Amino acid sequence: MTFAFSPPKRTLVIIFLAVTALIFLLSTQAMATMFGLFKKYDVHLSPEVHGVITKEGKPVVGLTVFRGLTYGDDKELVDKTSTDNEGRFSFEEKNIRSRKPGSMFDESSIRQTIDVDYQGEKYILWYTEAIGIEPNKALTERLAKLYCDLNNSQDEFEFNSYEYPQAGYLVHSICRW
Repeated sequence: MTFAFSPPKRTLVIIFLAVTALIFLLSTQAMATMFGLFKKYDVHLSPEVHGVITKEGKPVVGLTVFRGLTYGDDKELVDKTSTDNEGRFSFEEKNIRSRKPGSMFDESSIRQTIDVDYQGEKYILWYTEAIGIEPNKALTERLAKLYCDLNNSQDEFEFNSYEYPQAGYLVHSICRW
């Protein structure tokens, strides 16, 4: 088999192709980094939650409270706690790290649910979809003081957003503030 290039020229062509491939890979890496494809971002899923659960004004003791948090199409993160002798419960603030915010096509929202099962019936203490990856002041204010009576009707509440004035939050809940 004959080659179009002599051995010294063939070596130069191979070196040239290798250098070109290396430059391409490095520039692609730089572009990916520049657009944040490999960078991880802090995503605020939920602030601290503090609430009280009552039935006809009396504390419901030992009730298991579930919180589910989902960012975009990721797997739901679920944690649980129990009400104390005064019907109080709380959850810690929850943050994750994700590459999604670096994508120019990312429009993910954060889904927050807090619910309980009491005597075979499910009660929605909190359900909303939040926008953005930073803490939301309006949601933080309300989640700091949930007063939930199991006799309350589940209603929809609309809150203005401090961070995104053009948007608001729609919350489904039996709780009041």
